[in-house]
Amino acid sequence: MSVELNFGDSMAVLLVDGIEETPYVGATLRMTETGVEVEVPYMPGFAVPQFEHVDQWFRRMTPPENVLVHTREGNILLFGCRWSGHSDATGSRVGSGRFTASETLLHSRDRSLTDPLTVKLCQSSADGLNRWSRITSVTTESTRDEEKRTNALVIQVKSPEPIEWYQGDATLRVRGTWRFAAREDGYERVHELEDYVVLESEWADPRPFADHLVEQRKVLHLLVFLFGTALSFREHRVRDEGIAAHLMGGEVFDHPFAEVVSARTIRERAQPIPSKKKLGRPMLVLEELGAGGLAAWAASYESWERFILPAVAIIGRRHRFAEDVVMSTSMSLEAAGQLLGERLGEEATYRRNRPTTSTYIYRCLEFLGIRWGDYIYSQIGLAKAIASNYNSVKHADRGPFPDHAETFLIGDVNELVVRLLAVSLTGQADELLGRYREGSELWDIKQRFDAYRVRIVDDRGTWQAIPAEEGAATI
Repeated sequence: MSVELNFGDSMAVLLVDGIEETPYVGATLRMTETGVEVEVPYMPGFAVPQFEHVDQWFRRMTPPENVLVHTREGNILLFGCRWSGHSDATGSRVGSGRFTASETLLHSRDRSLTDPLTVKLCQSSADGLNRWSRITSVTTESTRDEEKRTNALVIQVKSPEPIEWYQGDATLRVRGTWRFAAREDGYERVHELEDYVVLESEWADPRPFADHLVEQRKVLHLLVFLFGTALSFREHRVRDEGIAAHLMGGEVFDHPFAEVVSARTIRERAQPIPSKKKLGRPMLVLEELGAGGLAAWAASYESWERFILPAVAIIGRRHRFAEDVVMSTSMSLEAAGQLLGERLGEEATYRRNRPTTSTYIYRCLEFLGIRWGDYIYSQIGLAKAIASNYNSVKHADRGPFPDHAETFLIGDVNELVVRLLAVSLTGQADELLGRYREGSELWDIKQRFDAYRVRIVDDRGTWQAIPAEEGAATI
């Protein structure tokens, strides 16, 4: 039987450490925004033999690696337990110790307690998957009477075939799925149908949960670039031969999905869900990318990590300064420029016949070939303006921080550039890049330059204010 655990839940439990003749220990288990925590009251100093092993857990700061937890609703397994604090007491007073788990499996398991958590299949729910994939498991058909009133509704629920590709030895899938529940009271009956999309990873042999998360995180990072906003994992469910449902006689009749609460993603789960507005228009949807685009992204991920990680970290941050955006995205552009290699005309950005920061940024701009319009004089001028702002923010000996308007605009331009570069790694972005090369997708950037009434006016990256139009307010 599976156990449910939500933020704020607290329950009395019994702990089993798997060592023979060790007594069970009463404790309190809580789920907080930092993870699943267990608090254990005990008598310290070996005053009572029953608590001798618990005293050792906290005196040596080494709780058991894995712990079986008995609750009234069923069993829970804690993996990768780590000491998180304790308070001793003397005499007859009670001590208290705390430890947290890296992963918590909300189900029993037919394996030794000392074995780590390894599974073949993991399904994760995450922000944006529904809107990006546009997959649904529900179709409806209504009939109407002579007065055009709906008098019958047929609902068909069926999971469509998943989109599947390979990432190394792992198989990844985007799968539509559903859940149904019926409930009633003395007043009404309610039929709840959940239609959602999961990201699924599978290996031929059981692998640590962290391995599944690493592969799935690559896909979520791509979605962060596509949506341009923070996205979070919301739930993880795993399935393996060791996770079994038993009949009263002990026979196995099913291997169900069981929820895993991971300390690696628990903070994400507590974050606000992005609004529909933020998830309104991804750069590319799943149908445009296809399995080939997702496989290409995964194949490029490792070699492009120095580009991907700083950029996705700042785009996925909910509260940030403009200077943070410039710093992180410029670091990514430096890394990307080195990977892209030399571009025609880059000598204009050299210093003493050697590439500079503006050279690497120019390579990215030239690769994308965006037609900016009259508010940016040239790719060379923009590259130098970005490099100058980046270096002025980074180096204290450059004096005051750059003008805030310039920093805001450089951040906006950089963010767009890194998103387009990331999408280009899928090999499916030709049509998208074509629209930017024609300038038809750049109204947001142009409006911001117009709002601040500034331009980059030469190949040196010089900023210049433009006079306000007669009768218009000055920003």
